[in-house]
Amino acid sequence: MGEARHDGLAVPGRVILAHELPFHIGALAVHPSIRQIERGERHETLEPRVMQVLVALARAGGGIVTRDELIESCWDGRVVGDDSINRVLSRIRRVAADLGGGAFAIETIARVGYRLIPVGTAEEAPHSPPAEQSGGPRIDRRLLLGGAAALAAVAVGATLLWPGLSGRNTPLPEAKSLYDQAVVVGQEDHRQALAYLREAVRLSPDYGEAWGALALAYRSAINNEAPERVAGFDERLREAVRNAELHDPGNADAAAALLPSKSMFGRWSELEPIYRAAIRRHPGHASGYSLLGTLLMDAGRWMDAVAALQAARSHNDRSAVLRYKLIVALWSAGRISAAEDEIDQAMKLWPQHGAIWQTKIKLLALTGRPRQALAFASDPAATPIDEADGPDYRDRLQFLTALATRSPGDLGQAIEATLRRARRIEHDTLNAALQITALGRVDIALGMVEGLFLGKGEWALQSGGKENFTTHPLFQPHARPLWREPRFARILESVGLEDYWRMSRTLPDYRLGH
Repeated sequence: MGEARHDGLAVPGRVILAHELPFHIGALAVHPSIRQIERGERHETLEPRVMQVLVALARAGGGIVTRDELIESCWDGRVVGDDSINRVLSRIRRVAADLGGGAFAIETIARVGYRLIPVGTAEEAPHSPPAEQSGGPRIDRRLLLGGAAALAAVAVGATLLWPGLSGRNTPLPEAKSLYDQAVVVGQEDHRQALAYLREAVRLSPDYGEAWGALALAYRSAINNEAPERVAGFDERLREAVRNAELHDPGNADAAAALLPSKSMFGRWSELEPIYRAAIRRHPGHASGYSLLGTLLMDAGRWMDAVAALQAARSHNDRSAVLRYKLIVALWSAGRISAAEDEIDQAMKLWPQHGAIWQTKIKLLALTGRPRQALAFASDPAATPIDEADGPDYRDRLQFLTALATRSPGDLGQAIEATLRRARRIEHDTLNAALQITALGRVDIALGMVEGLFLGKGEWALQSGGKENFTTHPLFQPHARPLWREPRFARILESVGLEDYWRMSRTLPDYRLGH
């Protein structure tokens, strides 16, 4: 695992999928940047960690990769248990057996490490480790597309919520295929979707629907990535909107890309009529409903949020993020059975989605079933690969144990672990405060919330402003002990929510007795 530079972009000691070149293992074509592995007409998208480990093993060219080397290259040197590594290796072995037809094997050398052994036939493409590849058989260019731009998972703002094709121009079949693939993967892997769409409009420059979807992808990138990673994206977004309007007048994706969505905090009164107007203009498009639902969640209007998010889902049932928001809204509106039904369906569709998995744990734990939550969280078969690593997973189990036992020792340890995490991960302060509330320390939780929103005390933000704040956790059921506190009312007044409720002549559900 040397330090010689690879492709001028990445250091081989660390696996950065966006910079890895495609390679073959026997008959299998592996495309790390888009996390796909294919054999003939069949293909499969791997989880990021699984692909990282496959690349690391392939780099060794049949040599042994030690456990420490694997952790350094794929887990950034974090503390990782053997179970986490074994789960990833088991997933790779299943791919080798199912899709690969035995094209390779993963061998475990006791107390030494692991190695990948290609077992392809003479007719199959030769194995070529990605760190050394300089040529090889030509690969379909629609699969040579990943890592073209950085686009994070959406938390707040526009998501890639595309309706069916409706434009006037007929794209090339390859461009249409790329658009269709972007629609499928866009909810889970926006980087890959962005790359697909760029290639689609390159192949068919008059493809209005793809230009509109590309504009929406740029909007999501701008909203969710660090400024230095999206330099120039504003102009690219405007170009995409212009082309969408030129080739598909009235394109709903292009219109959605122009909706303000980066930050809703403090802008509830300004943005709600804008989103409602967007819904009136494009009633068959999910983005307006999704943005409105997100705003209503942040205003504590859970029943209204459920209606908006259900409408969004009726126009797009492929978005895991949208489904996650609907689950949270249903639970917070008191519709626990409906929320659990949605979770069960979502986990079948997206078994590796961390937010949905975490929400099921929270719902069980905070509706009087902490032991069921602990059993579920401890089940390796149900745990997403990326959730099983490091201290956050152990802290979650400690929290659930404390809720189940309610022993002073367990409660104290869970509180300390939660506070340590909040100090380490500043953006997690609000969720940590609500967890502290569930553990019975309302005084500590209020201090954390005041620090976050009012800039007071030890929990005042160190890293900047409030543009990415979200307030919906304040109105979830486990925040109930905070609602009775005069300090909580002052927080709501200070951030502008009381003004919003007065201007909109509405109230949060918790004040309506729901």
